[in-house]
Amino acid sequence: MADVSQFAGLPLGQLIAQPIIEVAKGQAALCNVYLSYLYKLAYEKGKVGGKTNVLTFNLNRPVVDKSGATKTQSVKVEAPLLSLVPVPAFVMQEATVNFSMELKDQTVSQNSSDQEVQSQFGFNYWGCEASITGKVAAHQENSRQSDSSAKYDIYARATQQEPSEGMAKLTSIFASVIEPITTGGK
Repeated sequence: MADVSQFAGLPLGQLIAQPIIEVAKGQAALCNVYLSYLYKLAYEKGKVGGKTNVLTFNLNRPVVDKSGATKTQSVKVEAPLLSLVPVPAFVMQEATVNFSMELKDQTVSQNSSDQEVQSQFGFNYWGCEASITGKVAAHQENSRQSDSSAKYDIYARATQQEPSEGMAKLTSIFASVIEPITTGGK
């Protein structure tokens, strides 16, 4: 069984929280890109508080008078450019940190034993001398090793926000311009 105490020194809070902190830093960078683009789009030369960038055009709108006759009336429209163009407002919609830890023992053990037996036998008989020497050696070694590891994965997804409310209202104004205006009361 794995000894969990060997992981007591791991900064688990940092391992899990640091990716989320990095996502927050990424979100702040996205906001800076958004504001920079927004100011360039909204103001001439991107100078905040300067003259507003507007799209100016004339529309001819049908007008019905009291007698039922239809005439055309010219209408000047000034629309802020900012309300017409989708601003790339990316947000970190989802950030998931998957942390999984695998516990294994990191153990290396080696046992070795050496045995040696030596024997010598000799004799001297009627002028003949003989000796026998023998040696037997044995070596035995056992080793065992296991591993410990930890891993984590990060998944983040960025999405584009919906078009602005200003653009939706301007689209509604464009749609209403084709409807005739009735002048005079009944």
